[in-house]
Amino acid sequence: MNTAKILNDHFSYDLTEREGFTHVNLMGSIDENTDLSQLLKLKNSPVVFHFKGITSVNSCGIRTWVNFIKEFSSGNVTFTECPPLVVRQMNMVPSFLGKATVESVFVPYVCDQCENEQSILVSISEYKKGTPLPETIPCEKCQSQEMELDGNVKQYFAFTK
Repeated sequence: MNTAKILNDHFSYDLTEREGFTHVNLMGSIDENTDLSQLLKLKNSPVVFHFKGITSVNSCGIRTWVNFIKEFSSGNVTFTECPPLVVRQMNMVPSFLGKATVESVFVPYVCDQCENEQSILVSISEYKKGTPLPETIPCEKCQSQEMELDGNVKQYFAFTK
């Protein structure tokens, strides 16, 4: 099953069945106009929410998501490909995560030379095992080796406690 659903001009999702899980690719903005009710039919099945395509979440969107994810309290829910804006919400509003397990997050780096920003995908299980994050990564824009983590690692991963 692979279905795409455009709910309005700023939020959509598509569904894919793989290996016994329904993968939900979320795209756009989560705000006061986001209607997630159609996804509630998945609450009793294993679901993986992919957040890579989320571009913004406002305060009303946080409330919308928290109310939505509460319905999944008994289900098998995983969050993956969480961009920094979603990680911030998980750190500040613990109920944003609900009872979901986080599989991976994008960690932001900033170049000292050209101020380019880029993110790398980090596995939470590897992070919890103690696999260190790279101190610096090469900048794709100016080829500098000086891209550094944008923020404090412990604060960024506060949701893992």
